[in-house]
Amino acid sequence: MVAEKAQVLEVAAGNVALGFLMMFVKTDEITPEQTEMYRAIVDDVNRKTFGSLLKHLKKTMNLSDSLIKVIDEALERRNYLTHHFFRSHNFALYSEKGRETMRAELKEIGEKLDLAKRTLGAMAELMDQMADRKMDTGMIEKLIGRGKPIDI
Repeated sequence: MVAEKAQVLEVAAGNVALGFLMMFVKTDEITPEQTEMYRAIVDDVNRKTFGSLLKHLKKTMNLSDSLIKVIDEALERRNYLTHHFFRSHNFALYSEKGRETMRAELKEIGEKLDLAKRTLGAMAELMDQMADRKMDTGMIEKLIGRGKPIDI
């Protein structure tokens, strides 16, 4: 579940990057050529890692130190989870006490990722509001209710 949170966090960072870009676009006036350009931008954002997305956001946007701290902590915890968590716990996996320690650490990592996701989600939502775009919550609820994967 914590690994899923890390992936969702990458999507949230991508949403902020795209939301920032789209604040300056009148979506009802996009030409077919611009549609292709924006599709290429979306593909590029989807290929970027969480770290490279954050670097881009920090260069592009004027973020407060407190926002940067929340996001940087999430990146550090995400990278630790992905690259070092099991290596650092190695044989602890084979004892109940070791697994208990691992679960506690995963809970702490998950909390950091949740905070960053809420932060990035609020940023994207504010950008949508500034651009006078509304989120289709009805569609989101239908997709959640279906519980099936979609290609994003």
